[in-house]
Amino acid sequence: MDKTIENALDDISLIKTVILKTQKDFAKVASFFIWIGIINGIAWIIEQLAYYIRNTVGYGNVYVQLLGQGYHWVRLIGYIVVFAIFYRKLKSFQNDISEGMIKIWGIVLIGSYALLFLYMHLIPSGNDDRINTLWKCRELIEILPVVVALFMTGILTKRRIITICTAIYSIVYFVLFLSMKEVPYGSFGGKGTLIPISSVSVRCLMILGMIILGLYLKIGAKNNGDTFNT
Repeated sequence: MDKTIENALDDISLIKTVILKTQKDFAKVASFFIWIGIINGIAWIIEQLAYYIRNTVGYGNVYVQLLGQGYHWVRLIGYIVVFAIFYRKLKSFQNDISEGMIKIWGIVLIGSYALLFLYMHLIPSGNDDRINTLWKCRELIEILPVVVALFMTGILTKRRIITICTAIYSIVYFVLFLSMKEVPYGSFGGKGTLIPISSVSVRCLMILGMIILGLYLKIGAKNNGDTFNT
């Protein structure tokens, strides 16, 4: 009887240890999301600077072209660098859940953005309704994989709030996308341009949403770790 109780206590101790290790690894994954938000924030600043120069100097300025391309390259290169750093770090901790989550996000962010590059270069030039529709649909290549990855993150981390928030955003996004409503964007120094409000929501998700997700996972991992240590 005493041996049974001792074995049960050992099992409980092992379970607590595994859970604590998983929570600590989630804290490392949390930093990954924060960095993704920071990269998108830097890219947004570059994009706004390109709009500002265009509005004040003119579209033909060489810096407008360089910054316009730089916005995309900062995101792609940033994704690759952050993924490589965090994947290598998490692989050394041998946690299949956290490592799998990083793999999913690496494929989603890098793969979808590379596909977006290809899509944008394959769209024919022109200004008819068909081509305009193709340009508006390009954001689906970026956002749909991200939404799927967010759902999987909520499932893997067992955070129901992530799943619920993702579901709410998905509904709101598709309503905005189908409405085709546009809002002024890049208006620093001038009138800027009109872009779909759904595109603005994607930028907000990739900057604020990623940072909030990272902070939520980091705080949750810390609190749970403290709980398991008591």
